[in-house]
Parts: sequence; C-alpha cells; structure tokens
Amino acid sequence: MSIHINGEEVKAVHYPNGHMDGDTIVFFVKANVVHLGDDFFVGRFPFVDLGSGGSVQGLINNIGSLIISLPAGVKIIPGHGPLATIDDLKSYHQTIVDTSKIVQDAMKEGKSLEEIKKAGLPEKFKESGSGFIKTDAWIETIYNSYAKK
Repeated sequence: MSIHINGEEVKAVHYPNGHMDGDTIVFFVKANVVHLGDDFFVGRFPFVDLGSGGSVQGLINNIGSLIISLPAGVKIIPGHGPLATIDDLKSYHQTIVDTSKIVQDAMKEGKSLEEIKKAGLPEKFKESGSGFIKTDAWIETIYNSYAKK
C-alpha cells in the first residue's frame, strides 16, 4: 500500500512470517528512510514470536531480501536501537544466520535443547545476548522454530 503525504510517498509492505505473521516494513521513498519495526534489533538478538506466525528462517529470508533491495545511503529505523545503516543491518542478518546454523547443526547431531543451551554460543555473540532477548532465550527460539518443521 502506498500513500502520499506532503510530497512524500510512504509505502507499507507486508513481510510475512519473520518477527510474526503481520510484519510490515514502512518505506519513506523520497527521504530514503525505511522503518523495520520489530524485524530489526540493532546489535541484539531479535524477538521472534513463534506463537504468532513468526519464524527464524522467515526473518532471515526477509532481512536478506531487504538487504539486496534497499537503496544506497538508506537510513534505517529499527524497532529497537539507534538509527542504523545498511552495514548494521548486514551485521544483524549475519548474526541471525550464524547463530541459527550453530543451533541447527547441534540439532542434527541429536543434541537436546538443554545440551545446546549449556554449550552456548561463541564469545563473539555475547553482546548480542545482552539485550531484551538473552542468549538462552535466543537458542530456544531457534530450536523451537526449526523443531516444528
């Protein structure tokens, strides 16, 4: 959906099954600004609402498609954290991809959720687990998101 306000085109685009099933990204076309809402937690693990249709893989897919489609110099308003850049979004995406792979690999080895939590994540992800979603909660979210397939 697009609306026009004071010479600005504002586009609202549905990105399904990321943070939840009702995610909408808002683009301010002329200003070269995008608001990602709860799909983007700067420097932190995200909240993926599995009970409301969210999925870790959906979030990975949505953020990945945004990264390749956003225009140069775009300013990004996250749902949580300071004004961000495309590099911040790329770093966030890579963190989600990397931590998801770690948990999925452990699942393929037959490890339980408790074993995966006990092993934790590499030190480089420590800061990401210092926000609203702690490392154990993020591991559990990943585990449950992929276990329900």
